Amino acid sequence: MFSTENKFRKIIRTIIDIFNAVLGIGAVVFAVMAFIDTAGNRWMFPVIFVMGGAMNLLTGIKYFMTDKRNAGIITIAAAAILVVISIMSYIAIGGR
Repeated sequence: MFSTENKFRKIIRTIIDIFNAVLGIGAVVFAVMAFIDTAGNRWMFPVIFVMGGAMNLLTGIKYFMTDKRNAGIITIAAAAILVVISIMSYIAIGGR
């Protein structure tokens, strides 16, 4: 049973790494597009911050699965800060 639990955790960590890679590539693409035409693509800034927050949240979950609990808490706190920044940037660009 111990080896089955380790296999499950390894699969979950791999899935988190894949999601992080996809989110990271998406965030870079959106950031390049947003900075090429800032006025036309200003709606992308909150999306970029949310993607960064999601990446930090996934990394924090991954840390919690290992013995790095303090790093997980710090990373999840950073995710919360990025979500707040996303909400603030949405309001700043004219959101409701």
